[in-house]
Amino acid sequence: MNRHLFLFVLLFGTIHSQVTFESLCSHDVEVAGMSSLDGNDEFEIDLYEGRFLSDDTILLAIRQKRQNYGISEFALRAVDYDGNIVGRFDDHQTGNLALRHHTCPNGASVIYLDRAEARGYREIPLQWRATGISPNLDEIVFHADIVSNRQLYRVKSTPLRRRLASGLIAYNADQSINIDYCGESQGCLIVPQQCNNDAKCEYTLSWQVISEDKATFRIVARAQGFAGVGFSKDENRGGDQVVLCTKDAQGHVYVHNMFVAVQTAQYILRGRPAYGLQDVDGSSNATHIFCKFTRTLSPYAESFAENDGRVRDGVDRDKLVDLKQAHYLYPIYSNEDLMTAQGMRVPFQDIPIVNNHPVNFERRIWPKSHPQAGSLWAKVHAILNIIAWVLLASAGVMVARYFDSVWPDYERRVVVDGSGTVTGEKLQRRRRVSYFTILPPLMCIVAILTWVAFLCILFELNWKWTYGTHHMWHSVLGVIILVCAFFAPIVGVMRPAARTKRYCVWYWIHWLVVSLAHCLAIPVIFLGMDNRRLDLWTWCSWLLFGWCIFHFIVQLIFEIHACCYARQEYERFEDGEYYSEKNPDQRIRRERPPGESWKPALLGIYLFVTLIVVIILVLAVILYQGY
Repeated sequence: MNRHLFLFVLLFGTIHSQVTFESLCSHDVEVAGMSSLDGNDEFEIDLYEGRFLSDDTILLAIRQKRQNYGISEFALRAVDYDGNIVGRFDDHQTGNLALRHHTCPNGASVIYLDRAEARGYREIPLQWRATGISPNLDEIVFHADIVSNRQLYRVKSTPLRRRLASGLIAYNADQSINIDYCGESQGCLIVPQQCNNDAKCEYTLSWQVISEDKATFRIVARAQGFAGVGFSKDENRGGDQVVLCTKDAQGHVYVHNMFVAVQTAQYILRGRPAYGLQDVDGSSNATHIFCKFTRTLSPYAESFAENDGRVRDGVDRDKLVDLKQAHYLYPIYSNEDLMTAQGMRVPFQDIPIVNNHPVNFERRIWPKSHPQAGSLWAKVHAILNIIAWVLLASAGVMVARYFDSVWPDYERRVVVDGSGTVTGEKLQRRRRVSYFTILPPLMCIVAILTWVAFLCILFELNWKWTYGTHHMWHSVLGVIILVCAFFAPIVGVMRPAARTKRYCVWYWIHWLVVSLAHCLAIPVIFLGMDNRRLDLWTWCSWLLFGWCIFHFIVQLIFEIHACCYARQEYERFEDGEYYSEKNPDQRIRRERPPGESWKPALLGIYLFVTLIVVIILVLAVILYQGY
């Protein structure tokens, strides 16, 4: 009996533990018999608003950041930059927690829990009121002293700043989003896509994944009503979670987490407009709305007070999107008021587009080195490379590989005497164009265009290398093409005499250099089409892909013909000494080389189709200005 009584008393004392907080109105609260540690890695103070006005009620919560023994007891206060306690807490009961208040000499209050009803809580929501705050006080920091497993942890919040009047905020670098880092250190959604950083963008959204389950979003929009972003599971609007930054009559901006069924918006949790969002902040000026927020990638769910795993916030979880799965984004910005006679409505005309591919928010992106962005030199870079490699290099490769017999360097000419009698045959250099008079000039032009295009993109990048997985492949393969383009015409003019060992070695070296450059150039162009500076329409990639299939079919026809007539082609390999007049009595009539009639026709069709494709792609590059 005594043994069971002892166990009951021990259990009761453990569950209903009590601590004594000392100096509640001081900068650092103490607990007798406990040492203190920096607890910012174990716990956090989450502010649901980033700015305040006098007499505003600020929702906040103290919660564990990672798995630990949870929150047993705590003391929480708001402190100004002089260390004075400011504001008041209004909570008396949260769940089954009996919260207590201590009033300081200046009228401010401290909220604390000195008697735990369970071993540890994961999260405790609270309310603080900005009452009695000096109008000269611009920043407040919340301090919490949390007891967990008989250890005192000291935790600080991010600063809570006073809301500024609308006219006091100018558009500057602090509010703008550096779109030069889009696709590298941050993801972006921009309207129009080719705008730059001088406040000409209508709408800019950026996001950064800051941990395994958390991302920060920033929005800058040219609007006077509201701005925001929608997260959609498909390409159709409706049934989406949206985050809206609304501007009131005084120019103050508030961030709301909402759900839009069709056009009518409703709060995720009534009474908690920023439910599920953290580190929210917003401001505005005469032209723009600025806001930022942080949210977890997985659907936000808070559980508190009862600590038994039951969710007590009453939120419909289907209204919270899981950003660990890819989602479509669409911009929201309007000069109209969100509130209408029919309720909160998001007009469709202010949502002009859904991006054409879902976003994977878990993809990590790396820092970028160059500071300036632009599109003009990127367009010149793209146009020159398309002309060089899709048109000129492709034509040169076709002619060099399959037209050496149709358009040879030398032609057979019969030799006749004064009476017209054929006495023999000799080799004579063609006065008309030959395959070798076509290839070297073409490759020289290709090399010049490629290097000029390279200098154009270097000029735009401020002569610095571009980092990032997608850009890295484009850059590395591009450098290989540059080297090959430089050596191709040099190797071409060093051709030795035919039918020698040196010629055989030269032939394969020249073939390797030209083929490597051409085979890499087309994939590099594909990579360049999916680039922030020149993110062409998807149909451009399909057009180039279709041309690749057409190129393969034409080359396959030429290759099959070359294999079928390989010996005949070899026997007609012209050489000056081989066709000298050693047999004047031999009468050999000139024969038409295989394919002489239809090969030029097929080449003409190939060049015509390729030219049309190149013209369309060049026009797409010139005319594309985003959406």
